[in-house]
Amino acid sequence: TQTPDQITVADNNATELGVKFQANITGNIKGIRFYKGSSANGGTHTGSLWTQSGTLLASATFTGETASGWQQVLFSTPVSITANTTYVASYYAPQGNYSRSNDYFETSYSNGNSLTGLAWTVSEPNGVYEYSAGGVFPNDNFGEPNYWVDVVFAGNVNAPSSTTCTANGVVLGGGTG
Repeated sequence: TQTPDQITVADNNATELGVKFQANITGNIKGIRFYKGSSANGGTHTGSLWTQSGTLLASATFTGETASGWQQVLFSTPVSITANTTYVASYYAPQGNYSRSNDYFETSYSNGNSLTGLAWTVSEPNGVYEYSAGGVFPNDNFGEPNYWVDVVFAGNVNAPSSTTCTANGVVLGGGTG
């Protein structure tokens, strides 16, 4: 039920926004979610999953979006991930105007089950972005923001069959955001 501190940041730049996370068990990333604050965050959005070094693993285009709230897209094929490995989940906001909470990743956040949004460090900042005219790997950072990007995760070992986790590790389920 958490929502961003800033529902809509008045930034009209096309931006890829992301979060670094790890799972403590192997599993599959089935898709990406993001919090949309208003219709000002318009245009065609894409969700992407990347390795920590910037290799694109999967992407998909969001369809049937609502004017605001949580948006979700599933990949055509789930992506297998390895436990205790860092990945980046992101979405492309072609008209900017994204949601954000500042100074969010001062600590890591876990859903208490299988996913963790990583704490910001000098060598591994979290809350990443990249200004671009097309979706690219988000590698820039300013502060410790949460851009409210999520993954849809299905764990392989002693985990629920499907868990949706925000960047801060809170289990959302059912799109209640």
